[in-house]
Amino acid sequence: MLRPLTIGLLLCGTVWGQAPAAAPSATNTSITAAPMSLAEAALTAIQNHPDLKIAQAQIDQAQAALRTATAPFYPNLRGSSSFNYSEAQNAGVGGQAVVRPGGVRNYQVGIAASQLLTDFGRTSSAVDAAAQNKLASEWQKGDAVQTLLLRVSESYFTVLRTHLDVDINTDNVRNAEVQVARARGFFEAGTRAKIEVTRAEADLATARVGLIKAQNDKQKAMAAFLTSLGGNANGGEVNLQVSGLEPPPWNREETITKAKESRPDLLAAFARVKAAEARLRNAEAQYYPSFNANYSYAWSEATFLPTPFNWGVGVTMSVPLINEPTLSAGVQSAEAQRVQAEGNQELLALQVQLQAVESWINLQESRARLEASRSAVKFNEENYRLASERYNVGVGSSLEVSDAQRLLIQARSQEVQARFDVQLAIARLYRQAGSLTLEALLPAKTQ
Repeated sequence: MLRPLTIGLLLCGTVWGQAPAAAPSATNTSITAAPMSLAEAALTAIQNHPDLKIAQAQIDQAQAALRTATAPFYPNLRGSSSFNYSEAQNAGVGGQAVVRPGGVRNYQVGIAASQLLTDFGRTSSAVDAAAQNKLASEWQKGDAVQTLLLRVSESYFTVLRTHLDVDINTDNVRNAEVQVARARGFFEAGTRAKIEVTRAEADLATARVGLIKAQNDKQKAMAAFLTSLGGNANGGEVNLQVSGLEPPPWNREETITKAKESRPDLLAAFARVKAAEARLRNAEAQYYPSFNANYSYAWSEATFLPTPFNWGVGVTMSVPLINEPTLSAGVQSAEAQRVQAEGNQELLALQVQLQAVESWINLQESRARLEASRSAVKFNEENYRLASERYNVGVGSSLEVSDAQRLLIQARSQEVQARFDVQLAIARLYRQAGSLTLEALLPAKTQ
């Protein structure tokens, strides 16, 4: 018989609320001491992955743009200094030209200040647009975090699945070797034909090919997992904790509502609509005048340091009289951008709704497949046992044993795939509902 895979029973118990089976021994799997949990892996990715560094830089850039937009609210103070030297030739008495000796020097030092009084919403709308863009950047970082957590979850469970695939194919090779030994014994005893040995050796070669592929898939899965953490893909193997995720208690309607309220990318799209509306108000405000208060104080004299001074205080008004088609085209462009932002938000809302529904349905389907695959494993284990016993007593054929072993390997592989499909479906459901957090990645509670 093929060896039972106790590592899989532990995962099943945590997913479905059953008592977990005994933990696998060191000889049964390479996942042994000091395992890394999924939450720890996710935290490592958050700390190291460059995707989040890029997202934070975009927030910082939006913050700088917001500070720039608020600049007109503050007074503007400027200092100036100048030096001029000039000479001139003047007409003298009786039409004779007289050259003035030397030149004229002039020193000037001054300060000037200005303060915006009102521009009828031009600056405030620019600040609103910049603030909404910053908010959108923050939501986009939240979306990047959840995308990264999903990537880590997928690669994490893929590593666990490939470990089990290696165990299954190792058992397949071991049982194929036993079948070869039995066939040779029967052939040497003269009770079986040579074709029995040949078929058993062919099955052994096929089993070894399957094991090589499973080992290769395991190495690729580990490289993908390390890359998802933001580390070196050639960093070797990492011990992973075998656990499952707690499925959310949402029904179909609750899943849709959760997605509409919590998806960071959708919230970012709403913020972009608000920013586009603020830019439209800014474009319309370009038609209105702006008022600024001005103050200046200056010293000017032919000697340094200058002592005579002058000062001035005033209010200036700037109003566009004829500036077409620049202003009207600006309003038209801003309106088109607003409509485009609204369309993008509405389209994304439809996509979010569809993704949430599909994720919820996929979880139900993966659970049903898991139950069916468990039954298939049970039936194929009994079929393999009966075929082996029939062959041992000389009633069955090696073809029956070969087919039974192949079907059992397929059933166990499908059961492992279905088990981890449930885990992936849970992670994806959290992601599509905008609720994939470190807390959601904690191991499922056992009962």
